[in-house]
Amino acid sequence: MKTDTYASGAGAKEVDYAALAAEHEPPCISIYLSNAADAESRKQKAMRIRNLLEGAAPVLKKFSVTVEEAEALATANWQAVEESRPSQGETPGLALFVSKGFFGHSHLPAPVADRVAVGREFFVRPLLPLIPHDDRFYILALSQKHVKLFEGSRRGIQERMLQATPESLHEDFEGRSFEHRYQMHTASSRESLQKGAVFHGASVTNKDRIIHFFRDIDKGVMDALKGQQAPLILAAVDYLVPIYKSANTYPHLLDQAIVGSPDLLTSNELYAAGWKIVEEELAKAADGAFAVFNQHANTPLTSSNLRETLAAAQRGLVRFLFIPSVDERWGSLAPPDAVHLHGAQEPGDSELLNLAAILTLRFGGHVYVVPQSQLREGADIAAVFRYALGSHTASAG
Repeated sequence: MKTDTYASGAGAKEVDYAALAAEHEPPCISIYLSNAADAESRKQKAMRIRNLLEGAAPVLKKFSVTVEEAEALATANWQAVEESRPSQGETPGLALFVSKGFFGHSHLPAPVADRVAVGREFFVRPLLPLIPHDDRFYILALSQKHVKLFEGSRRGIQERMLQATPESLHEDFEGRSFEHRYQMHTASSRESLQKGAVFHGASVTNKDRIIHFFRDIDKGVMDALKGQQAPLILAAVDYLVPIYKSANTYPHLLDQAIVGSPDLLTSNELYAAGWKIVEEELAKAADGAFAVFNQHANTPLTSSNLRETLAAAQRGLVRFLFIPSVDERWGSLAPPDAVHLHGAQEPGDSELLNLAAILTLRFGGHVYVVPQSQLREGADIAAVFRYALGSHTASAG
């Protein structure tokens, strides 16, 4: 097995949506930079940041912050940004999020327009189509030589420690060949696959031993992933997949597996296979969420009204939010639920679609970027509520 490293960087962790959606002391400064085709020095990037901030000087001034102070906040942790760069090198885009007492960054997988946004919350809309907010996943690699657990996301993958867990099938069965010791084959029918591998004669006892071994692994996985909800993907030869599933107790193990010996895959291949599965699951989740919206359309469980959705988001009631990738709506939201819409940006305004996304994420909801054509004609937004507005009993299933 090749042992190339595929962690996304040894330095500071990239920011996640939970951190961005939390309340921060304003001004919250969001900076998006495209990365030039040619390598750009730190000094050159700093100059681009400076130019963007100078364009936002009037807004910064309203928060009693100078361009120089904002620049210092944005560049003070530049070494952490460079250290966390993915192993494959420069990415097409970069996002920086800074406020007093907070610094976050994200290496982006696609180009973005250079932009700075200054407000009471971070501007995350350009990030949403590029970095899914629930993209974390795990891969459990089972082979004769290794039992390994990996944690991955859109940015890369790295190994996690498994405590008190046998290191390999080979080790557990006293060095004897696993394939030869257990005479079995995988049945071809779907029904047989669901039941697991087919064992011959006395080797049923061997199956019990394998399941016992897999339960030991499952115990280690459950300890490592205690409290987590990210999906787990199994990577193993085909006949081990149904057997491990019968021993598994982690509730988020996916049906789809990476079939084949992980020892024969490079780390990049293992990651690519896992991410492909996760992308499919994310697409299913988005389609399922919008199906819920359609199912409950024209009821108090859904809304395509920006004012109503914002007021609900401020109270933590939005379960699924759908916003377009283009167009902006400016205004303000004042407690308890007064929403003011403006035809153009006015001093002190927030971009309201971004604000709806921030509030939805802050309270554990899910945000999806959809084509404008998917929304109702003339609508800026769509939402599914946790329960019908004005009721604490009915909920969207």
